[in-house]
Amino acid sequence: MTVLAGLGAVGAVQLDRPASRPAPAPPVLAASPDGTASATQGSPVTCAASWLPRPIGGPVAVANSVDPTGRYIVGDIGSGQEDGRVVLWTDGRAAVLPTGARHAAAVNAGGDVVGTDGDGTGWVYRDGRLRSLATPPGYHAVLVHAVNGRGDIAGTASGAGDSHHAVLWSADRPQEYRLIGRPGSAATGITEDGTVVGAMGQLPYRWTPQGTGTALTVPDGYPRASIDSARGEWAVGSVPGPKEGGAVRMLPVRWNLTTGAVSLLPFPGTSGIAGNGDLLVGDGAPLIVAPDGTSRRLPGRPEVRATEAGTYTANGISDDGLTVVGAVYEKQVYRPLVWRCHR
Repeated sequence: MTVLAGLGAVGAVQLDRPASRPAPAPPVLAASPDGTASATQGSPVTCAASWLPRPIGGPVAVANSVDPTGRYIVGDIGSGQEDGRVVLWTDGRAAVLPTGARHAAAVNAGGDVVGTDGDGTGWVYRDGRLRSLATPPGYHAVLVHAVNGRGDIAGTASGAGDSHHAVLWSADRPQEYRLIGRPGSAATGITEDGTVVGAMGQLPYRWTPQGTGTALTVPDGYPRASIDSARGEWAVGSVPGPKEGGAVRMLPVRWNLTTGAVSLLPFPGTSGIAGNGDLLVGDGAPLIVAPDGTSRRLPGRPEVRATEAGTYTANGISDDGLTVVGAVYEKQVYRPLVWRCHR
């Protein structure tokens, strides 16, 4: 996704330029040395890593998102620049989407893929057909973030200056749209029941399926917060932390959308949340943390089942927490990877 540090100055969401996906930086931590992921409490969860097939060549091949069921995986293959092609894996079988599809953002349980191309036009790939999403009048670009199982698509339209507005589209009627909230809103996620999450000014926000908006709690002591994504009754995002080397370090936050409770998380970052509340911790090694605090570290790549530091990215997690997708970085090449787990 393309949410940057803090939505406080609104321009923190990259709306005025296309959602370019540069090659990810090499991560810094190693995965578990054995072939079994372990939990700190409860029954062990057996996991194995396997390669995703690459139907085309390119040094940057990364799985970016997985649908709630774990069946559909979407990613990009290319040089890491604007030449990347979108790949959809269905039950492990790869298909390259039409050339007009760039920078996939998400895939739903029906295999619908959504994203934003290089000129800021949103798109949806459904039933073998690629279609553009309408850009609302008065805005020049959109940034698409998420799609739920009904085909509701959430994103943000941008216009002159810092003007922007949260938008909902439908996968089966992509030229129709509905503006959410007031001008200055941004949408970064949508749940299966149609709840939209994002921001209104400097505040994290949620909108009911009927469009009623409510600010979410900002953790005590912080001026603002942003939401990156949501699944089920959970949402994750960040707050601005201390400055390090001239840059603000963002600290991860989790919200319970049912109770409104907010928690500052003791991790360097998160890259996703499952519908069951499992967190995918984005520290460079695949770590899954359950709502009760138990955790498991995923095993290494298929050939050796363990690896040295600086190898993994993990980008998406299924709703049951048993499928994780990402990539392995070796010899300056990224290869797409999926972890499948069993209880």
